[in-house]
Amino acid sequence: HGNIDEVRVWDSALTADQLRFIMNQEIEENSTFVAGKYFQDRTISVTKNDVASIPWTDLEGYYPMSTYTYTNTKDESGNGRQGALKNLKTVDRQSAPLPYETTQAGDWDDPTTWLNGDVQAIPGTTSLVDNTKSVDWNIVRTAHDITINNDSDLPAGNNSNRSVLALFVDSNELTVDGDNTTGTGFGLSVTHYLNLDGNIDLNGESQLIQTTGSDLEVTSSGLLEKDQQGTADLYTYNYLSSPVGVSNITSNNNSYTLPDVMRNGTLPASPNNITFLTSGYDGSVSGTNISIADYWIWKFANQPDDDYTAWQHVRSTGTLLAGEGYTMKGPGSGGISDDQNYAFLGKPNNADITLNITAGNDYLVGNPYPSAIDAEQFILDNGSQIAGSGATTGTLYFWEHWGGGSHNLSEYLGGYGTYNLSGGTPSATLGTNDPDVGTGGTPLKTPGRYIPVGQGFFVIGESTGTINFNNGQRVFQKEGANSVFMEANPNGNETFVPGRSVTPIDNSDADTRMKIRLGFNSANTLRRQLLLTVDENASLNIDWGYDGALYESQIDDLYWMIEGEKYTIQGTNEILTETVLPLGVHTASEGMNVITIDNLENVPANFEIYVYDKELEIYHDLQDSDYEFYMPGGEYLERLFIVFNPEVLGIDDNELTTALNIHYLNEIESIVLVNPANKTIKSIEMFNVLGQSIYSIDVETNSDYAEYKVSNLSTGTYILQIKTVNGDTLPKKVWVEKM
Repeated sequence: HGNIDEVRVWDSALTADQLRFIMNQEIEENSTFVAGKYFQDRTISVTKNDVASIPWTDLEGYYPMSTYTYTNTKDESGNGRQGALKNLKTVDRQSAPLPYETTQAGDWDDPTTWLNGDVQAIPGTTSLVDNTKSVDWNIVRTAHDITINNDSDLPAGNNSNRSVLALFVDSNELTVDGDNTTGTGFGLSVTHYLNLDGNIDLNGESQLIQTTGSDLEVTSSGLLEKDQQGTADLYTYNYLSSPVGVSNITSNNNSYTLPDVMRNGTLPASPNNITFLTSGYDGSVSGTNISIADYWIWKFANQPDDDYTAWQHVRSTGTLLAGEGYTMKGPGSGGISDDQNYAFLGKPNNADITLNITAGNDYLVGNPYPSAIDAEQFILDNGSQIAGSGATTGTLYFWEHWGGGSHNLSEYLGGYGTYNLSGGTPSATLGTNDPDVGTGGTPLKTPGRYIPVGQGFFVIGESTGTINFNNGQRVFQKEGANSVFMEANPNGNETFVPGRSVTPIDNSDADTRMKIRLGFNSANTLRRQLLLTVDENASLNIDWGYDGALYESQIDDLYWMIEGEKYTIQGTNEILTETVLPLGVHTASEGMNVITIDNLENVPANFEIYVYDKELEIYHDLQDSDYEFYMPGGEYLERLFIVFNPEVLGIDDNELTTALNIHYLNEIESIVLVNPANKTIKSIEMFNVLGQSIYSIDVETNSDYAEYKVSNLSTGTYILQIKTVNGDTLPKKVWVEKM
């Protein structure tokens, strides 16, 4: 039972893609080759034309069944092979979707929305042959207001993403359902061609994905609307980019000013204009209307690294190119952790977008599409080869402004999270030596593999060339653990919480490489996380795309030392018992510092990780406890090492268990004893340079940490001496400075 719309007889095998390209359109000859009739009749030339190479002569017979002579049907191939219809019962009107067309406003999944919907499947729906797959190659034309919700009509493997081959949006609105508050949304993918003469409204986390080779009709006159949230705080920067440009019918990927494309989205259903203030430094709020101080709108487009004066003032009148990022502060509608919703409205960006970059320069760029992009693919697309250099260094830097409460640069609290092919690390933190406690603000976000819509980030030029964005980088990925918009939000589920733990692997898309995340808690309450990733493509030397250079140096900081340079991310192809990984450290003042394990991912049980302190000639087992060490202010590039065997550097294992550290901390006028092995201490004595005892105490303690007040000392050098119950003695020279 059933109907036949047309029959095609070929003398060559067609691929699945070729058959799908002409499933929702008839065919005709075009200069001796096969063409899709619906596209050709409308003079549409698509980049990804799957049938363009098929000779018309490969068609032995073509029977559209639109012309009859009694029970015979005409052969439209030109070969004159008239077809005979046997056992013909009825001849119906044509009901095949050539293409799918709407007949009334409504839901996409409602059959009454579509012409002949009572006898045809919904476009882009689950396959009738295999319910684990969807039909992703329909041609669809909407002429009425339609709402898409992919909750129930697609296979689970689609991840709520509906795909069509071609989409024509006439003078109507196509709304993709979603909600900003709940973080819901759906994907709409177009694999070949989009003609947008109406509007597409992407609500919530909904996204438009055009895949590799998919065209946006240049003459499209419609608009796309996409929401994104930034911080509402008056003093806090976001690094943003626009997924749309100025709308016209002559070009795509157009430049813009912010008033051209950016709207106040406080009421998502009815966005209105933002008032851009051209004087003063503070934004403001009046009811649901917002004003933005345009003084804080800047870009950094291919400018020298580390040159703060090179920032370019955009304000509300300056031009931004597709793919460029920009800075902007909130209107003051809430605190640093509160969202301000913005709506971008314009012609969607699509296909290749390039920006010129010079070797050694920095460029604040941003995701230019109304969908997430894959950071790994972006990195690979901007490198000549994985083992060599590329147009960029292969590392991305994401600003997180997490405190300060001031417009004064010296009072900003923020830093750059880092991402490359080894993974991501959060920005440096101002907090306390307890990683779970913050004072003055704590960055909570680690960049993930997918870059959200509207997210700006820095790249650095490795060589002079171009930065390339393209459709092959686009994916449907809602914001979450793997797609993090870098604005302060302590309630988000995408936070990385430090603390010694092992991350389980529980999904097929997870990163199964071994990762070691080290934390550094400094004397001045700065916190830095370092990442070590084991990847067969990396080595102990500098590897493009796998080693992430330190982008900004804090007053206290810890970093990997690779070939004399400082890095926050290091990749290596293997970890052996003889592997030695140098660390560098600097602090602005003396005090106690801590190295800890933040997290272990895919690390075998009983895996040994040690800090080797060259100055004290001791190993410390980080799996057992944090390593606390005193350090005078300054930079130390050859003192600390991460090793995986307590004998690799020639210190016998006995010293590991008997190591002690004693020093004098000027700020608290106290002797500080660090005793990680809990050795029993009998006494502590202090001598001046003349050998005179000026302080002595019997302690009888095995505490791992203790302080002993010794005040009113003159500035100068002193000798501290520890005696253990076993008769061992440890002398230590210290410098005392009268505060």
